[in-house]
Amino acid sequence: MSEPLESKEEQIKVIEANAERIIAIAKRSYSEFEEKGTVIILRQSENNSSSLEDWQMVFKPISILPNMVSDWKEAGLQDLIIKYNPETSVICTFLYPNGAHTSYHFSI
Repeated sequence: MSEPLESKEEQIKVIEANAERIIAIAKRSYSEFEEKGTVIILRQSENNSSSLEDWQMVFKPISILPNMVSDWKEAGLQDLIIKYNPETSVICTFLYPNGAHTSYHFSI
């Protein structure tokens, strides 16, 4: 797997700056799909700020996640999704143009 284009610290800043929106998307989408999943945060190769546009955040339920992240099972994302409680926590996954991805689990 390729390396993410941002450091862990930069990713955490993005989560902190957008936590309320990420949580809202996760809650709304979980109730619509009735299936666990992850909020995908689409990142670019350049000009990444901690403020996210609406198009950069999309929920993917576990059943269609392979369409966006090919190695999600090998990377441990499947186990992370299966184990978390969507009523009290959120999983978000940073996805980069080079195919790299990193997932975080945080409490609501």
